[in-house]
Order: sequence, then C-alpha cells, then structure tokens
Amino acid sequence: MKQREISKSDPYVPNDSKNLYVNMEGWRYKYKGPAAKKAILHHLEHWPQARALAAEICDFYGNCLLYYEDSNLESSHYQINLKHDPIAFNHACVQLQLGTSRTAEALCHELLHLSTRMCGFPFGEKFFIPHDLIDYAATYMGFYPVIGNLVEHELIFEKFIDIGFDKRNFLGCISPPPDYKTLASTAVKSSFYRKEIGFPWWCLEYFRHWISIRHWIGDEPALYADCALFWGSKVHPSMKATTRNIRDLIESGVLTDRKQYHRHVNTLLELMKIPKFTEWTFIKSGKDSTPLVYRLAHKEKINPNGSNSHVLKTMGTTLKHGFQSNL
Repeated sequence: MKQREISKSDPYVPNDSKNLYVNMEGWRYKYKGPAAKKAILHHLEHWPQARALAAEICDFYGNCLLYYEDSNLESSHYQINLKHDPIAFNHACVQLQLGTSRTAEALCHELLHLSTRMCGFPFGEKFFIPHDLIDYAATYMGFYPVIGNLVEHELIFEKFIDIGFDKRNFLGCISPPPDYKTLASTAVKSSFYRKEIGFPWWCLEYFRHWISIRHWIGDEPALYADCALFWGSKVHPSMKATTRNIRDLIESGVLTDRKQYHRHVNTLLELMKIPKFTEWTFIKSGKDSTPLVYRLAHKEKINPNGSNSHVLKTMGTTLKHGFQSNL
C-alpha cells in the first residue's frame, strides 16, 4: 500500500504531523488523534460536505479517536469504549473495510453513528436481568448493540443522503435469515424452549429486516421480515400485535426527539420484552481533546425486581454498535 499524500493546503487537515501514529500489520493500518483525522479525510476528498462533517466529528473526539483500515474485515463498524466506575470516556473507534466499491460511503456511515453522540443523543449503560434469566445474560447483551445500531440508522439516514451519497450505498448488504421454519418447528416441540428469551429473539429478527426496508433498495428485507413474522408467530402468537406496535413507534418519528430518545428506546425494548435500560449516558466535548461523559439526571425505575435481579453494564466496559451488521 502506498503512503498517503495529503495536501498541506487542505483546510481540514492539521498542520502538526508530529502526532502521527501508524503501524502496519499486513494490510492493517492504525491511526490515532490528528493522524486519524488525516487518514479519514483522505478517503473523503471527493465529498466536500462529508469532509466538513468528518472534520467536525474528528475534532469532537480528538486524541481519543482511533481509526483502523483493514482489507480483511468482513464489514466496517464503530465502537465507543467507556470506563464505568467512575464514568469516563476511553476512546471512540472506527474500523474501515478496505477493497470495496463503497469505501467513502462506509466510512461516512460509521462517522455518522459517532455523530449521534456529538449531537447529544444518549445511550443506555446499565440494565437489570431477572435472577431466573441470568444464564441468558450474554444473549441479552448481544441484543442491545444490534438494536442500537438499527435505531441509529433512523437518525443518520437522511443526513447520509443530504451530504450527497446514494441511498443504495447506505448499507453494504442485507444479512440473510437463518432457517426460520426449522427453528420454529424445533421451538414448538421442545420442552426446554424459554419463551422469555425466544420472544425477544424472534422480535429482533423481524425488526432487523423490517427497519432495513426503510434504508435499502430491493425486496429482500420485506421478504425476510414477512418470513420472520410468519414463523415467529407460530411460536409466539402475540408477535403479530407486537410487531404492529413496533412499526407504529418507528414510523411515528419519535426517535428523532433527542430529549425523549431514551424513553422511546426503552419503549421499543419493552415491546420486545427485553430488559430496558435503567441508566443512560451522554457525551459532551471536553478540554484537552478528551470528551466528557455524564449520566442523565433522569433515571428509569431502578432494580424493579429488587434482590431478584442482577445489574449489568452494556458490553462490560465497552459499548459497541454495528459490529453484527454488514454495513
């Protein structure tokens, strides 16, 4: 891979290049802080509006921004890493898959996810698992990043279009579904099937396909959503009413209300019978290129099940979004 050439007259690139942090491991490159900003802006040189926004995002995260380029990645994704006790910002990271026909679009997509924090949208930090479901804690924890990623698409899709990108390049591809017919048949016959965890899983399968209809050109998401609903309803007849309520919530547009965002996301979680977040966190710009993290003053009802539940933090010390989606 050739070394990048960056114009010294570029208004979005800092003059100081002493903070360059680059390592090469095969086809993987790592950048941090100002060097990450330079590398990111290079990919967006033909997209002036995207470059301006990217520069703003990079400045917000400052020295806490990590950026990777890797030809071996299956998809691009982003990550926000926090320290919880006491609450503090660790880093934000974007990993870009190289070698695709939509490198600039994928990069901007992930940066737009990071921009939701810059715009003040909070994210869930803590939730409670009932004691009798603690064995499924890892499954629940896997639900949250997928839902968060999909919900954020509602926040960033229009901006992606506004800065000049084509709707067809918002998503890289649509993940095909598993064999719903076999899974439904097995669930109905099994005495070990736990409806408490099965119902959320079927709802999320439907949700991930249905919401992609709003951000994709093609018939696949609608077909997959119908299939998930058909077979999921065989196991959980109430799923039809639930999915109707989910559609009404998303189509109402309430998720774009930054001040009430946490309540509406918790409503979505409750519809899916997934434990809602009891604490929420938001990020503000700070001094010395380090963002500051705060907890919302408003808290949902804490530990609704008393001593019969366990408090967990989202992804342990790491809050990830997008890592299970092909973006």
